[in-house]
Amino acid sequence: MKSSPAIKRIRRSLLNKKIGTFLVCLGIASLLWVVHTLNKNYKYTLHIPVKFLNLPANKLIIGELPEYLDVEIKASGLKLIFIALKKNTDDIILDFNSLKNNAKSQAYSISNGNLNIKQAINFDVDILKIRPDTLFFSSNKGNTKLLPVRANLKVKCQPGYSIISKPVISPAYVSVTGDSADLKKMDTVYTYFLNLKGINQNFSSPVLLKKPYSSISYHVKDVQVSFTVDKLTEATIQIPIQVMNNTDNKTIKLLPKFVTITYLVAMKAYETISASSFKAVVNYDHLKAKQSHLKVELVKVPSEVTILKTEPNNISYLIYK
Repeated sequence: MKSSPAIKRIRRSLLNKKIGTFLVCLGIASLLWVVHTLNKNYKYTLHIPVKFLNLPANKLIIGELPEYLDVEIKASGLKLIFIALKKNTDDIILDFNSLKNNAKSQAYSISNGNLNIKQAINFDVDILKIRPDTLFFSSNKGNTKLLPVRANLKVKCQPGYSIISKPVISPAYVSVTGDSADLKKMDTVYTYFLNLKGINQNFSSPVLLKKPYSSISYHVKDVQVSFTVDKLTEATIQIPIQVMNNTDNKTIKLLPKFVTITYLVAMKAYETISASSFKAVVNYDHLKAKQSHLKVELVKVPSEVTILKTEPNNISYLIYK
């Protein structure tokens, strides 16, 4: 026996109410689960940058000063979400004057220091563990001096591009601590070799410092090396040729009187180049030697350009008596 349309409508209505009730209950249960989960405490490890102040004078650190501290914390799930969403964490400032140390072992305890970890992450959390928790120094006293840094760099740009500035190193000087005998052999700190190819844009990157002796330590692990790159354009310019060393004050006619220079220059420096930026000469001593042609020499060329060619390379001349 078939159900009437009215019964079908009642069944559909009851079914829709059951589904709606189920979805509401599911939503409430999910919300309660999320609230419960976010209120629970979890362990989480933060990677926080650290800066050191007042390092022990005339002592050698064993190993390297860490650039980051791994801090294990305990906090609610909600706090951890906000901490994880924070892109930049403030540096931890670590003052050695506030650290407890063992004079016998020359060990400084970081965990006992006055750390501003909670201030760095802007949340009140429980700090469980800090790694490294201790820094060790050698009992042997060392000497310190300030040395310039030089980048060991080889750069090959893409065709049509060139470096238009000298590499900038920051910091330009580093504090070097170590055995006095090894320090005497050093006058410059070098970076590790950096071989760059296919460069077509400005460059900036940290580069590690090289240690020539095991006793040596630096107050920084690396330096920032940067330089400016620009696209090159080809240009030509015509300048007069001058006679050099004309001690006899002869009247000389050069044939031709001008030389055309073709060069490459960065777009940024294009407008700064003019005829006065160059100087082309022939040598009167060659004329006195009765050479039939004189070689054109460029004795002044701006550092911003790369010469492609000069025309002509040799010229004739006439001497008026």
